[in-house]
Amino acid sequence: MILLLASLFGLICYQYGDWKYWKTYYPTMLFLITGDFIYLYVAGSKPLWQYTSKLFPGTTTTLIVALIIYPCTVLLFLPSCSKLGVIKKLCHIMFWICLYALLEYLALKYNYMQHSNGWNFIDSVLFDCALFPLLLLHQKTPPVAWLLSCILGFGIAFLFKLPASY
Repeated sequence: MILLLASLFGLICYQYGDWKYWKTYYPTMLFLITGDFIYLYVAGSKPLWQYTSKLFPGTTTTLIVALIIYPCTVLLFLPSCSKLGVIKKLCHIMFWICLYALLEYLALKYNYMQHSNGWNFIDSVLFDCALFPLLLLHQKTPPVAWLLSCILGFGIAFLFKLPASY
């Protein structure tokens, strides 16, 4: 499933992504990937969610998501969002939140992902509700996005009692 999803994201991104200005979005790609890798480090001994691919180990699946799906997401999400008015921008953000929620729902339903340690589907949707505005914010004012991401990360670590022995 992960190869199919990565291929689909790659094909759609190849067709519709803003490749001409990819360097403009590169810092935000790294922001998203770095956040994911920090989560893996912090929650390594007490994960809130894990990929359970039948074809690859979880680490390989995580790398496929981080190195293919996340950059494609940024190349598809940011360029079209920056050209929109407020109402259409909110609808665009909601589309991506719903898309990520649908993909996670399907991954959970077909056992390609599991939640643990108190995390659930609603938490994921709420996280996506913060994620996509943070990507927009990072594109305009990275320091503010980093600060808010740290606050969100510490909040999640506190709420879900992630171990502090990093």
